[in-house]
Amino acid sequence: MVRTEITAEIKRPLAEVFAYASDPRNMPEWNSNVEEATAAEMPLGKGTKVTTTIRFLGRRFEVVNEVVEYVPNQKLVEKGEKPFPATISMLFESSGEGTRLTTIGELEPGGFFKLGEPILARIIKKQFQAQLDTMKELLEAGVPAGVS
Repeated sequence: MVRTEITAEIKRPLAEVFAYASDPRNMPEWNSNVEEATAAEMPLGKGTKVTTTIRFLGRRFEVVNEVVEYVPNQKLVEKGEKPFPATISMLFESSGEGTRLTTIGELEPGGFFKLGEPILARIIKKQFQAQLDTMKELLEAGVPAGVS
């Protein structure tokens, strides 16, 4: 299993960070792997399906994740099966100057991906860090256009 945990301190209000990060339509803005993301229904809730078109290691995948936990302004957890079984958790909490956002990825690579698990772990950690850095930069620069 590959487990990655990244935390960022974002100098914006908790509700704003949660609204932006939990809206799949905003994902292409902060996640360079995502070409498009749509939810079967908005607002999100437990059981909502989120369809995402991603590029990962040079390949294109259509991924359908299911929201398995949703607590407004606290937690969003999604599970999916492509390109391998994964659980992605986003934990939100107020901090001194804004919001602490922790992203945890737990992935079970198989087949080709299992062979390169140590390399895959480094790639995923680097990507998660870049994604959180981008989100932080966008939010701290002002409310992104995608926030409703």
